[in-house]
Amino acid sequence: MAKRFFHHFCPSDIQSKYSLIVFDDNKAPFIPLTEYYHWQIGRVSDSTALSYLNALEVFFYWLKHKSLHLGERITWDKETYLIKTAIKQYLQKEFQCKVRDQEKYERVYLTNKSNKTVNHFLAAIKGFYKCMISLKLYHHKNPLVSLEVEQDIREDLGIRKNKPRMPQIAGTEEPKSFRKQTESYFKIVNHEWVPEIIGDLDLPYIIYNAGEKMKWSLRDEVIIRFMFETGARISEILGLTIGDYRNRTDKHELSAFNKGSYKRRSKFLKISPDTLKLLIRYINVERNQYTNNPNNFKNLENNEQIFISQRGTVYSYNSFYNNWTKITKSVDIKLNPHKARHWFVTSMLRGIYEMSNSSAEIEERKKQLIEYMKWRDADTINVYEHYYDEDRYRDLHDKLIQNYLHREKEYLKSKTKNQINQKSTDEFITKQNNNFDDEWLNEFYEGMEDE
Repeated sequence: MAKRFFHHFCPSDIQSKYSLIVFDDNKAPFIPLTEYYHWQIGRVSDSTALSYLNALEVFFYWLKHKSLHLGERITWDKETYLIKTAIKQYLQKEFQCKVRDQEKYERVYLTNKSNKTVNHFLAAIKGFYKCMISLKLYHHKNPLVSLEVEQDIREDLGIRKNKPRMPQIAGTEEPKSFRKQTESYFKIVNHEWVPEIIGDLDLPYIIYNAGEKMKWSLRDEVIIRFMFETGARISEILGLTIGDYRNRTDKHELSAFNKGSYKRRSKFLKISPDTLKLLIRYINVERNQYTNNPNNFKNLENNEQIFISQRGTVYSYNSFYNNWTKITKSVDIKLNPHKARHWFVTSMLRGIYEMSNSSAEIEERKKQLIEYMKWRDADTINVYEHYYDEDRYRDLHDKLIQNYLHREKEYLKSKTKNQINQKSTDEFITKQNNNFDDEWLNEFYEGMEDE
């Protein structure tokens, strides 16, 4: 019997209105989470919908077996105040957060023991109850929304008596604080997003080697090499078309859409010659086995998807993620595909510092990296910069320690040599004084001690 909530994707040979079904720890279908997942599709990306589902599966198992109010378990469909109580318990006990009541909402303080995914969980559970209310499966107010704050937002008046606020562009009123206006009942008050830094230079090769041992498909090999070589999001890679390759004049580049560009090709990806060879081989050989329109690369239409499933349809994130998980688990690594993007930036920044001859050259190459990544906020690179400040200090410290050890060895050698020379001198002096009666000298020292 499974000791958790879990999900399975619908097999390709079975007809069902659900592409995925969630099961509880008794292996019974759990419809609320199943409906929630499908409700999210189209509203958020497939990867986000799946990550929200993973977070809620853990919570619902906890809710069923560990939540407690007046000696009873709390079910997901209970009144609003009971769900709030359960979520507060969960944040405190499972995420190690401190939660403080602020009359109209709860302040959530992250501690050094808090899980990094607190905000992710709160977004997932808020969306869940929004979905349940929309589908008329939950008959109370959304427990993740502060009704009082929501009412305050609606009734917020401007400085003119009994008049609504003027638009911010008018410049006649103080801008509203986002934190004061958010409707969320649980507010994280000391949270700052920090991208994860992955500095293991050998990470791609560990994954490549694991994939080969798992007999990965050529399609997955090409995709994973794209991930580490380009720093692109997995959704951007899976969305590539034949035309995206033909649009670029450089034979090692492809056009790609960016997050928030609404499929408009606003960036490019650059791959290695070896990966290009694998890509062409995949298109001309493996891909043709699963398409109704087998053609070599030169004869395919521009709008043809590059990566397809074994059914000839678009290769989805969920299908790729299943294969990716099998590969990473085989080498006992827990790694989200998005971490390859962080690895790419980390490696590129390392290369910038190693290849540049001046601070001006470093700054210019950093600007090029920012432009390539198409970051909305150029300051994102500062987090990686901080990592390299620490990394360069480690190198400096290591060299300093090496110098210490070297000087210590030299000192010990020198000291040993001096001891040998001193020993020879002492022996000489002793031999020279053997003919003298030194009793008077002892008496002299004894006399000094008495004074």
